[in-house]
Amino acid sequence: MKLQKLIMVSFKPRASGFSASVPIGEFMLARGSPAVRLARAVRVYEQSLRALSSFAASIIALRSRREVTPARMVWRFGDGVFRLVSKLAEAGVEIDGLYDHLVRDVGLKRKWLEKAVILRRYVPNEAMIPASLNWGRCEKGTRRVAEGIARRKFTAGIANDDRGKR
Repeated sequence: MKLQKLIMVSFKPRASGFSASVPIGEFMLARGSPAVRLARAVRVYEQSLRALSSFAASIIALRSRREVTPARMVWRFGDGVFRLVSKLAEAGVEIDGLYDHLVRDVGLKRKWLEKAVILRRYVPNEAMIPASLNWGRCEKGTRRVAEGIARRKFTAGIANDDRGKR
């Protein structure tokens, strides 16, 4: 099976949603119907953006009430980014400047987005994250914490910390 080359796409906000733009050279060299691919990519991006914006709103609401943000919630946001990239690849496109698009369209800071994706990249399954783990414990040193979770070492540390506080 030969892999098809992904078209680099940019999404522009419009009054009625988003439009996709690609460099003309990529458009001309693309196999199949680039117009159909782009229409599908716009639908995928808009659907994913609604889900990611909903996660972001929940996280922002917790922050504004000064409540703890569960690490699992941040993992779900990162997983939404992974699913977006995967679905766009199925449509034969990839976003040119993914984080720039998400910063603009979701409204979260780039560094935070990067850390959410790092957590998801190193922890492949949400169930691996202890339910008691809050994002504040992961935010600094996200990769180190995520690798520890993946190796199951961090889970034991959380359990010991919880016992000591009771």
